[in-house]
Amino acid sequence: MDRNRAGVIIIQNDQIALIERNRNDETYYVIPGGGMEESETPQQAAKREALEELGVDVRVKAFYTSFQFNGEHFYYTAEILSGEFGNGTGSEYRYSSHKRGTYKAVWVPVSELNGLRIYPEEVISVLVSERSLKLTEANSKIGKSYQLSWVGSMYPYLDEPTCTEVGNVSVGRFGGNTSAGQNKNEDGCLVWTGVDWEFAVLLDAHKSASSAALILDEVERYHSMLTNILIKKTQEAVSELPKAVVGLFQNATFKQKCREVEGETACLIVVRKNKYLWWFSVGDCLLLLIHPELEALGESVQNHRSFYEWIGEVNTFDTIVPCYSTGTKELRKGDNLIFLTTDGLLECPHTNFHFPDQIVARMKGKCVKKDVQQLLKEIEGKGVRDSTTIVAWKINIVENGVMPSDL
Repeated sequence: MDRNRAGVIIIQNDQIALIERNRNDETYYVIPGGGMEESETPQQAAKREALEELGVDVRVKAFYTSFQFNGEHFYYTAEILSGEFGNGTGSEYRYSSHKRGTYKAVWVPVSELNGLRIYPEEVISVLVSERSLKLTEANSKIGKSYQLSWVGSMYPYLDEPTCTEVGNVSVGRFGGNTSAGQNKNEDGCLVWTGVDWEFAVLLDAHKSASSAALILDEVERYHSMLTNILIKKTQEAVSELPKAVVGLFQNATFKQKCREVEGETACLIVVRKNKYLWWFSVGDCLLLLIHPELEALGESVQNHRSFYEWIGEVNTFDTIVPCYSTGTKELRKGDNLIFLTTDGLLECPHTNFHFPDQIVARMKGKCVKKDVQQLLKEIEGKGVRDSTTIVAWKINIVENGVMPSDL
């Protein structure tokens, strides 16, 4: 029978409280926590586990994240009220054995999390992602980029429409309504920004979020290669992008990983470099470019929703002829709004968001973040079940775009 579990995230002076485990000559770390007892709430269990494993009484502050694996796992931030750290009295300290190994409460610098084996991975990945975002935000004034990488298994945003900013890019996430039957979020996204470019990945997986996580991991492995392309001159950067991006998915090692993953995902990659937009699309995520000159001619959608295309367990790049689309577009003079969305928005009941003009009409405000937040609130109110992830940003172009010769 599955057992629910709870744990605590305690950070003081840029150090996190962990349990150092040594078993079979291997050292790894775990976030303090354990199984919930009958009639306990997750918060009560988290408080008890902190006392048993760390020897401290804590105040449980806020829900941090959760995931599902042989039961529900709940994690909360907490602060120490009293006690002597490292004086835990749980059974793991009282009944040690060679098979179970040793346990020791330790403080580990948050800056070192990336280089250690720490479990649960689902929780530590959220911590590392948030730290990366905070560091790049803090360094933005000296020219460093903003970054965000997220997959729905990290935190699903069920019943919780939210919008955050990654530099000049707004990222809206809503896992869907649990009242409509939703219980997980299999979307994912990644955002990098630079001086004259943005790089965004949008993913909509099914069966599990594993395929989305796999693609994010693969893209991040090639971070240096991709950003080195993006900092080149515009013509060179845009011409090199297609080969570089497609090459990621044609790699034999990546294709083998896809065969081992559970489920598959749609994938939309969009890059803005200077006054040009480039995209790569597999599946049914949608890209809109919103500008008055284009709108006057009925244009907003740049790619098309292509069904029966995925990357993952079922993989278009494992067929004799991979199926995907790419495109390049010159941005127009003035404000250009770049808008990416998964299909939860497009297929929301009691709305007409499958008509792009309905989305365009909602994105007329002065603040992209507020417009995205309002879209998510609207579909929440309409009872949408499917998850929705939106990545949107506005860019002002000062150069004239091409015009016909007879004007």
